[in-house]
This record gives sequence, structure tokens and C-alpha cells, in this order.
Amino acid sequence: MRIYRLQIRIIQLAVLLSLMVLIFGVVNVWQGSTGGQPVGGDNTVQNGGGSNSGKSGTDTGDAGAEGDDKLLNSKIVCLGDSYTYGYPGEPKDSCTVRVAETLKIEVVNAGKTFQNAEDLLARFDQDVLAKEPGRVVIFAGVGDAIREKPFEEYQSNIIALVEKAQSNHIKPILALPIPFPGTDKLHKEYRDWEITFAQEKKITVLDFKEVLFDSESKILKKYSDDGKYPNKDGYAAMGDYAARVLQ
Repeated sequence: MRIYRLQIRIIQLAVLLSLMVLIFGVVNVWQGSTGGQPVGGDNTVQNGGGSNSGKSGTDTGDAGAEGDDKLLNSKIVCLGDSYTYGYPGEPKDSCTVRVAETLKIEVVNAGKTFQNAEDLLARFDQDVLAKEPGRVVIFAGVGDAIREKPFEEYQSNIIALVEKAQSNHIKPILALPIPFPGTDKLHKEYRDWEITFAQEKKITVLDFKEVLFDSESKILKKYSDDGKYPNKDGYAAMGDYAARVLQ
């Protein structure tokens, strides 16, 4: 009889132990299925997957996009026309030299005379990408207005220049078109659109009109000898202004 009771107790103990193991296993499985999920349910897919994190539109490159302070380097390429080159003087008196001296960084003068936005786009690879800068100043508009380039053509080329810079992790800076005799209508169209475009894309702008011109859009006599292009003092003023913005 005693043996029988002992067997019953052993069986009961075995059943109890089995039940405890089963309960412990179920709890572990449940915790494993929920423990890694943050509160709120973050469904963002990492490493190239889709996400609803708030970004929209085309990703044009993190290091080149406006608002990202991670520049490739401190070098700046100034891509433009006569006003970048330093005409009618020499490149040594251009605003780019003044910026380099003030900020103590390398600034490449990629300005050429008789240029428009299409010309800048055509030589972007050679004169900008090959130099591997952290930033590029894009200064166009006067040449386009003189040649009476349609607004849509100018717009398309500026957008292409900005996208090309950003896709190569270069931060673009837009220098707004400045007045030139006989180009009032196109100058205004170019300028008004470029201001809006820069605001929408959060792109830094340089407005040399603030420095060189009076309230009637006439270039200041102290900064020009011919009423069209800056003189040495004019380019120095442009350089001082640009250095303040770009520092």
C-alpha cells in the first residue's frame, strides 16, 4: 500500500514539474515575439528599405543637400561668367581671391567670359567635379539675359546645375542674377524665380545686388568704371560680402 502511495506522489510530482516547464516555455515565447518592438510601433525599414519618416521628393545626396553641415571639405569652386572671372580686370583682383584670403580656404575661380547657364552646365564635370569641392557657387543669369535666353531654358539649366552638384555631394550656393543695361525684363524673371527656387530647396543665396547697386538698380559709381562691370573695389566688396555669407 505504501509503495502504491509513493508511486502516486511521484506521478503527481512529475505532472507538476511538466506543467511548470510548459508554462515557462509559453511565457518565453510570448516575450520573444513582443520584446523587440518599440512602443509606438516603428515600421521604418533600415538599410535601403522604404520608410514613412517624413521625407518626400527626390533624394539628391545627403552631403550636398542644403541643411546638412557635413561638407566633403572646405574648398569652394566659383562657377560663373565675367563677374566670377573678374572682368574687365584680372582673376587676381576677383571676388574669389578676396573670399580665399578672408576665410583662409581654397577657392577656385572657374569663371569665364561670355558664358551663360548652359555653358556652365557643359563644363561642370571638368571645372567643378574634377576639383572635388565641398561647395560650389553657381553665378549665372547676365549672359543668359544678354543673349535673350528664354526663361524656361534658364530655369532648366539652373535646376540641372543644382541637381548635378547635390547628386555628387557638393553643396550648391546660388548667386542671384544682377542687373545689366537692356535686360530688365529677363533679369526680373530669372531673379524672381531663382529666389523662390532657393527658398523651396533651402539653398543659400548670394545677392551681390545688395552690395553693388543703388535703389534704382544702377551700379554704384565707386564700384564700376563703365556702369556695367565691377572695378577692383567692386570685386573687393563682392568678396567681403560673400565671405560673410559663406563663413
